Amino acid sequence: MRYILVPEHPFLLYQLPDFSGQADEVVCVVKDESSLPRCLPCRGKIFAGDPAQQETYQALEIVPDDRVILCAVSPGMTERMLRALLGTCATVPVVVLGKDAPADRQVQRYNVSYLCAEMILGKTIREEWQHIRNREQTEKIRELTRGAENMLILTQHDPDPDALASGMALRTLLGRSLATTPLGSLGGVTRSENLKMIRHLDIRLTPLEPQSLSKYSVIALVDVQPPYFGDVLPRADIVFDHHPRVAGYACSFEDIREDYGATSTILSEYLIANGIKFNQRLATALLYGIKSDTLMLGREVHAADVQVFTSLYPLANHDLLRRIEYPSLNPEEVSAFARALQKHRLINRVVFTHLGRVRRDDIIPRLADFCLQMDGAEWSVVSGLFQRRVIISVRNAGYVKSAGEVVQKLFPDPETAGGHRTMAKVNISWVDFKKLFQIRSAAAVADSIIGAFLSGIKEDRH
Repeated sequence: MRYILVPEHPFLLYQLPDFSGQADEVVCVVKDESSLPRCLPCRGKIFAGDPAQQETYQALEIVPDDRVILCAVSPGMTERMLRALLGTCATVPVVVLGKDAPADRQVQRYNVSYLCAEMILGKTIREEWQHIRNREQTEKIRELTRGAENMLILTQHDPDPDALASGMALRTLLGRSLATTPLGSLGGVTRSENLKMIRHLDIRLTPLEPQSLSKYSVIALVDVQPPYFGDVLPRADIVFDHHPRVAGYACSFEDIREDYGATSTILSEYLIANGIKFNQRLATALLYGIKSDTLMLGREVHAADVQVFTSLYPLANHDLLRRIEYPSLNPEEVSAFARALQKHRLINRVVFTHLGRVRRDDIIPRLADFCLQMDGAEWSVVSGLFQRRVIISVRNAGYVKSAGEVVQKLFPDPETAGGHRTMAKVNISWVDFKKLFQIRSAAAVADSIIGAFLSGIKEDRH
């Protein structure tokens, strides 16, 4: 295969990649050889000829197996070059690099594609500005943590894959060790997928007691913000998160991007900007963090999530991902699913079901995901009682109003409720739930939730 590069001016050759590794032969067409620099940016033969004249392409003996790249900047030059080329061989594949596609529709053919040079360059420059910003932010974090002998990376209680992966990435970004910078949580991991992730990826999660937090000289939060912890958290020095911003706290550094689908995306961008290579273990964790928080890029996805996902995909261990992503249901969970589904109620496109007392709370969000698949459902609200607390998982189809806003209106305490547009969670003590809804027994929980959410969703739709 022969590549033929046809720039209007020789300096445009510097805008093109070196195709010598992709072609049997590379030919550069130039109008004036004397204007060529001593050192060309690409390896290939030089052919002298006017790129706007058909005789040039006839002399080159253009055939359909060739690949031609035209690069023009002057008004009308693209059309003249194309007419001359296609007049010699009408079916040769052509990529045109220029400002615009030609106005003359007759030269727009199936075998001709157009790339806007300004758009390509503009996108690249925007990405580089972001890389510079991330490197600037990295320097701020490193300055904050420099000399800290005992730093803590703290997640929410019962951390999810996004939090676990983000913690790993932050420690890698700072070049710190497990000994000096543990990844910790005040609550244990319960969901079987998350437990498998920890086991298969050898993630060391340190269980913490509230009184132990004061011994750390630097505390960084990932995938969560300080108000979540209430008075338990003595301070927060660093915050990385993608959830809606919560007011009422101060910290030395924060990077909160509400439009991103995962905190893993934010930390991945930092690693990329700093030229830090991903090992397979970290790439697998971050890929799973993005997949789980965006439902495989199916909800609340930013362009950055897709770009980082694409970068991580070939680096990850997909065999391990399959083992992590498809956990088994034990007989107790299957029975709980069956009982809850039998008594579900679909009201105004909202599926409600109450599990009653459960031995593991991770079954509640899993059932909420499942219920949203029911025909006619735009929302699912699944609840259960776990260790004297009421747990509610909320899901919606994505094109309706924000699940996070609904739960925050119904349960204003940020320690109790929060979430994204398509998913949210409530974790409230049984005592506070009874006071809020003025009920006395667990038998009234389901009806209280149905009444509250029907009212809250209806109000949010207006």
